[in-house]
Amino acid sequence: MYDYSVFKRRRLTHSDVSGLSFDLFLSAYNGSERVKTLFELARAVEKRWLVHHEYEYSDSEVPTMSWKTDPLESEIDSWERCIRDLGLTPDKRIGIDITGMMRPHLLLLPLMLFRAGFTEVSVFYSDPVAYVSGQETTFTRGPVERVAVVPGYGGVQSASIDSRDCLVIGAGYDHSLVKAIAESKSKAEHYLLVGMPGLQPHMYQESVYRISQAKEAINEFRSRSLLFAPANNPFMTAQVLSDHISSIRKKGVSGNVYLAPVGPKSQVLGFAWYYLCEGFDSPLSVIFPYAQRYSRETSTGSGAIHEYKLELDALTIDR
Repeated sequence: MYDYSVFKRRRLTHSDVSGLSFDLFLSAYNGSERVKTLFELARAVEKRWLVHHEYEYSDSEVPTMSWKTDPLESEIDSWERCIRDLGLTPDKRIGIDITGMMRPHLLLLPLMLFRAGFTEVSVFYSDPVAYVSGQETTFTRGPVERVAVVPGYGGVQSASIDSRDCLVIGAGYDHSLVKAIAESKSKAEHYLLVGMPGLQPHMYQESVYRISQAKEAINEFRSRSLLFAPANNPFMTAQVLSDHISSIRKKGVSGNVYLAPVGPKSQVLGFAWYYLCEGFDSPLSVIFPYAQRYSRETSTGSGAIHEYKLELDALTIDR
């Protein structure tokens, strides 16, 4: 087991961000003030926008120096093309803002940087002040089309008939995503990891209210099935996952474990980090409910900015 407290994170002021310098700064483009503010503050020789096709921007709507994902590519292929096209090499100082990034691409980010030879990368996340529709805010537009294993995060499946599969959902406001995930693993034991404290004080209550709207799909929906980790600390999220999954495995009652991060982006990063540290080549997989479209702007204001150091040389998987 890892001690995830050793990994570095810090909260930054605007002047702190302006004092950092990179060879290249990459940010996922959307209409949020917090995304644009961080992009403007960052100092870099080159700045590039990553444009996700799920936001459905036309060429005329995006800034110059943008790089677009392709709906026909897997997340692995997309990152390989991006790393190649933008010249992301380990000798460069790279800063990446994950605030507006699609979750499946975010899950693949540390793995693909690791495979590209990076040993350490600075990743940033900017808190919202509020969501535009409060507890009714929805991030996806349209139905979930499929629930599938995220490429690169499929574990070694266990076929034991004496154990029960386990599903851990990193839940946020989108109860439709929570419902789709829970229904896809209807026979598994369900746990919900929620952000407490939330990104803002009111957000824990709002997210729990939204999650409750999916309770009919969640097996034994009760307080015992809730796990808690700070919404803006990926390394604490990884620690909570590590402790919980180690605990249920020691009891000898769990077979395959499925992780489904659909909550805050910083927690999604924590799910990925846990998998890369402890889940490779084990009966552990990351699954995701894929929707075709996402809202371009769901938040108001620009809150605290966080920097997470991904110390990729700490990973023990093969490059």
